[in-house]
Amino acid sequence: MERKSSVVSATALMVALNFIKPALGIFLLPLYLNVLTGPEYGLYTLMVAVSGIVNIAGTLRINSSMTTFYWDYNHDENLTKKYLSQLFSFSLFLGIICFGFLLLCGPLLFEIIFKDESVTFYPYGLIVIISALVSATNSVYFIYLKNKKQFAKLSYILLTQIILAVIIQIVLILGFKKGVYGLLLGVMIPYSLTFIYIILQEKGIINFKFDWSMIKPSMKYSIALIPYLLIYWLSSTGDRIILENYLNLKVVGQYALLMTIAGMLFLVADSVMNGIRPFLYESFQRGGNHSGKYAQKLIKFYMAANLLAAGGILLIGHNLSFVTKEETFIAAIPYFTLATCIVFLRSYLLLFNMQLNYTKSSRVISVISIFSLVVLLYLYHVLSGKYGLEGVLLAGIIAGFASSIVFFFVAQRKLKMNYNLIDIWFIPFISFILLFMVHYYLDIDIRLKGLIQFFISILAVIFVLRGNFIDIIALVKKKEISIE
Repeated sequence: MERKSSVVSATALMVALNFIKPALGIFLLPLYLNVLTGPEYGLYTLMVAVSGIVNIAGTLRINSSMTTFYWDYNHDENLTKKYLSQLFSFSLFLGIICFGFLLLCGPLLFEIIFKDESVTFYPYGLIVIISALVSATNSVYFIYLKNKKQFAKLSYILLTQIILAVIIQIVLILGFKKGVYGLLLGVMIPYSLTFIYIILQEKGIINFKFDWSMIKPSMKYSIALIPYLLIYWLSSTGDRIILENYLNLKVVGQYALLMTIAGMLFLVADSVMNGIRPFLYESFQRGGNHSGKYAQKLIKFYMAANLLAAGGILLIGHNLSFVTKEETFIAAIPYFTLATCIVFLRSYLLLFNMQLNYTKSSRVISVISIFSLVVLLYLYHVLSGKYGLEGVLLAGIIAGFASSIVFFFVAQRKLKMNYNLIDIWFIPFISFILLFMVHYYLDIDIRLKGLIQFFISILAVIFVLRGNFIDIIALVKKKEISIE
């Protein structure tokens, strides 16, 4: 029988790798909050958002094709190497075209898109465009290493990249007082050095003689995913570009801080889903009543992890005054409950998209994502100007809840899963009602609020796992998958 990784080992590995990529934004957050003002942090997060959209559109997200199409060639090492070269080179080719276009039009686009005059193409926009395009091309190679299960090599590259970024940023920010400029250079330089390492490590990886029998199917696949990726970008960082037109840089900085910390919940959700997805898919293939019960236990594990993460974020967020004394950031602390709710709702999208991806319903995902985008943009327009930061967060909650419901019903039509509705809807819903009651009606010290909310989340985890603690422990420790 083929040896399988346990749910815990697979999840732990994905958690580690997933946390590596956004590590700069999370682990260096105390540094940012102590050397940047609110408006400067707002400017920095706007540039992160620009980097995200360029990463997607600049290379048509061709790198995502490596995840799926690699398996069409992995039976032959020469074909696998050829596909890596084709995708890497084509991504680089698209990046060069995009760079040339933005070099000409970028300054005008920045003037049109951004309200604040301090948000300029030179030097900020130019640096993040280079970072984004190089990163998109590098990721072709990273996905290749993941598929080959060369996790040690991948981890070495990513860790080296992060260590370099930390050193460069600290030197430029603290030593040379370069502020936002130093932060952005600290990202661009390691990405560029990684690119050089890849082309030296993989001889012949750059080859502009394209094999369209490989490129065309890959492009068709990647372009179909772009609407969904744009929605994800908008919900994670891109919304700050839109909000800058309704709010000032100071409030954008507050919002970015809230979503950066609350976003750790999404990292947990995504990591756990990446860990349990192969086991869920195997369960779907086997079918039967036993498989349904097995899948339910995996979903319990997923929901419990998300609720626990929500409690941890609320505890951290309400104690942010231990990290920074900047008044702009301290003023954002009371909004952590709203921000955490937004990100928790996004964890439902991961769950239901897992069903839709299993049935290869990428077009359905894109259509619903466009619907979600329209709703969110409309709510931003209606609520942000009237209620400021709180309006922005309420818009995210309303749009997130509506999207979750729509994704749930559509996913169930495509692939029926016997969810325990108490676990996935009722307990989280009651938990967040209690969290909001503590937030709005309990007049106590802000740190104590966070502690109480943490214990409410712990109770929710206990209720989700009720009567299944031994089964869950046995499940996640099991090395062999046996579904009868």
